[in-house]
Amino acid sequence: MVDHRELFEDVTTDLARAGFDTGRGPSGLRIGHRPQGVVVDWRPVDPADGAGGSDEVERADPPPVEGIRAAVTGAVAVVLRESGYQVAATGRDELLVTAGPARAVEAPAGSARDEVAVPEQWWG
Repeated sequence: MVDHRELFEDVTTDLARAGFDTGRGPSGLRIGHRPQGVVVDWRPVDPADGAGGSDEVERADPPPVEGIRAAVTGAVAVVLRESGYQVAATGRDELLVTAGPARAVEAPAGSARDEVAVPEQWWG
């Protein structure tokens, strides 16, 4: 299996910056590894066990849950695409995330990047 650890960490960080609850616990948002990349999905939280996506809930989702799932995964897809990732829907209500954005390396202070070029002006 290909290790997408850095992609996983970048996706998790970008979603957390956008306000998604990416920590362990009862949020229902799940981020995982697949051979092709990172997958993100949302499952309703079962209050009995505090974990997202129990089999019972997954088998018989009422229509409102499907609407919530569509809204959450749609928002996740928008955030990740705007961050430069390739995002594709899978057949299992998951988003497959690949090809993360190139992380810019910051130039040291006082370098040419800090200087702003000002064009000459000719007053005629």
